[in-house]
Amino acid sequence: MSTHAVPVEKYHGTGNDFLVVDASEGVGDRSAFARAYCDRETGISADTVDGAVTDAGGDAHDDPTGRRGADGVLFLEIGERYRPTRVVMTLVQPDGSTAAMCGNGARVVARWAHERTGDREFMIDTQAGTRRATVSADGSEATIEMGTPRFDPASVPVDRDEPLVAEEIEGLTVTAVDTGVPHAVAFLEGGRDDSDGIDAVDLDAVAPPVRHAAVFPQGANVNLAAVVDAGGGDGRGRDGDGHEAPAVIDQRTFERGVEGETRSCGTGAVAIVAVARRLGLIDGDTAVTRPPGGELRITVPDDDHATLTGPVAREFSGRVAADPR
Repeated sequence: MSTHAVPVEKYHGTGNDFLVVDASEGVGDRSAFARAYCDRETGISADTVDGAVTDAGGDAHDDPTGRRGADGVLFLEIGERYRPTRVVMTLVQPDGSTAAMCGNGARVVARWAHERTGDREFMIDTQAGTRRATVSADGSEATIEMGTPRFDPASVPVDRDEPLVAEEIEGLTVTAVDTGVPHAVAFLEGGRDDSDGIDAVDLDAVAPPVRHAAVFPQGANVNLAAVVDAGGGDGRGRDGDGHEAPAVIDQRTFERGVEGETRSCGTGAVAIVAVARRLGLIDGDTAVTRPPGGELRITVPDDDHATLTGPVAREFSGRVAADPR
């Protein structure tokens, strides 16, 4: 069956990679589109896209893996008549499901919109609410407002009357929190530099039982975290600017909908920092998380929205069939 071709671009935020399609391009079956082109074995790559053009700035190669596929497809619609410019974001995941929120995806949205409008501030409409985003002057970094992490059972949700805090679920001691999507966070001893630390865990084995546990009626993303530095330090901060040094936390995330580990997860990073604060594991309200794909800076204040900051890179653009079947 013949089908028309649609423009597609690929971006990543600390290795969390997404295909971006203008919502007006007429992709009829978005679930089928995402399942086909996000597949890590047979999905999209610069070598398989018609007319592929890599980013002339060179940051297409910031992710050294050159992986096929993606962690999801972002269908986007810009409303320039609003101030700040509004972008409607729909994220369809590799299994064809739709996610209400994605922190790194929203940061990609901000850069994509910046490249089209020249604006540096946006309101991004997600299924988890409207989030404010800003882009750095050179476009290489984006910050997204992430709302307030919620621990109450109805919000996560968890099937119980009290918050789920530091309790054993299917072999992991987890805390449940909603940061736009549900997360289970488990803190372990030993960071990435320890031989028996966070990277020694078989995440594909330990995460699925928690992800599908009965206590999570909608499932949950599963995060392993290890505090490398609780923060505070000598008060001089990393750059000598007088601010307290942020905490440093190593991160791994098994994502619902991807059904596997991703190189980075923004909502997971915020969840980890929110739980670390609740459990008293870090000093201050700011931390740097270190997922495999890079570093993210998170602030979770007591009386304001959490924020997520990190780099965004554009990899390539091209055209693919709207109907991949």
